[in-house]
Amino acid sequence: MKSYSKGKIAQIVFGSGSSKSLVNRVQGFNAKRCLIVSDSRMIDHELTKNAMSALKESNIEFDVYSEVNSEPTDEMCLYIGKQIKEQMYDCVIGIGGGSPMDAAKAGCIIAGIDEEIEDLHQYGKTGTKMKESYKRPCALILIPTTSGTGAETTASAVISSLKHGIKFSFGNRNTSCDLCIIDPEYTLGMPAMPTVNGGLDAISHIVEIVVGTMANDYTNTILFDCLERVWKYLPIAVKNPMDLEAREQLSFAAHNALANGGMPNGHAVSHALGSIYHIVHGQACIMVLPTVIRHFANDSSEAISKIGQIMNLDMNDNAQENADKVANCLIAYYKQFGVKSFSKFRADKGITDTFEEFTEKMIPAILDDFKSREWMPAIHTGDYKSKISKVCEMIYNER
Repeated sequence: MKSYSKGKIAQIVFGSGSSKSLVNRVQGFNAKRCLIVSDSRMIDHELTKNAMSALKESNIEFDVYSEVNSEPTDEMCLYIGKQIKEQMYDCVIGIGGGSPMDAAKAGCIIAGIDEEIEDLHQYGKTGTKMKESYKRPCALILIPTTSGTGAETTASAVISSLKHGIKFSFGNRNTSCDLCIIDPEYTLGMPAMPTVNGGLDAISHIVEIVVGTMANDYTNTILFDCLERVWKYLPIAVKNPMDLEAREQLSFAAHNALANGGMPNGHAVSHALGSIYHIVHGQACIMVLPTVIRHFANDSSEAISKIGQIMNLDMNDNAQENADKVANCLIAYYKQFGVKSFSKFRADKGITDTFEEFTEKMIPAILDDFKSREWMPAIHTGDYKSKISKVCEMIYNER
């Protein structure tokens, strides 16, 4: 059996209505002064308003930062970290999709860094200044309101660098939250495209992990089950936004897609694609995923065959043929929701970058992400420009 390791796991509370327990959970940390990090939409959600009312009734002080309306930037995270330190909050509550939760995670760790930060990118996963000894000075509770990012489970935050014009992974082993509360009722009524974007992100997490270098018996036991759930219930939730069973199934699958180890290697490319061309994260991920499948065809043939079976495809003994079938099925699946390939996206947006210009922008951004080191065959060693160019070519030309 292949060996594996799992990082720190937070306490998990899952179930419809579970957000009602927030006050008791905060009291369990003996917290008296909280900071709620969210976005302008979720801070006005009925469940959030109920939670804030309950905090007031329990005489728990709290302030609100609700400006995380897009991907968190380095400047935003530095500001949140400064506020945590100066206001001496003893609990931070992140409520929202991946962006508010990542902002909350990053801000908490930044508050625990005891030196002046000139460039947050230097504390990223490919930087040199992050120390595992840096700790949060407060408790951290995360409440996801979408079904896709899985950010409540991870020990890192994805941050957009205004200084460098790229996305980067930030954090250490202490970035993981203490508690995550997953209440599928938060996702009821979510519009079609946010639902689609979250579901496609979850599918990308699952597939990238099961074909990746860190796949193992532990991860794959639950991840194939998660893929079946998203594949089945995403179209149902899109068609009927108030279907609680579909929302519960998607919330379960999205959370467990990242809660059980492994590495979503394709995200090294989708982060680059999304940041350079301003593509919604879930859509950038699914634009890249067929290329991931084709690239890993021979090294992960067994996992790809299993994915194909879940998709009800006829698999044979030819690894590349199987990979092509799965890749093409993924393309048909995301197109049913109105999501476009990168070539169609370029045409619609009037992007005139040649393939050479495309690769020139993509290569450094891909290599800056530590997940680019987890591809099979490797793309970051030797003649890496040629290797990454082949990956980029498939994405650029995918129809």
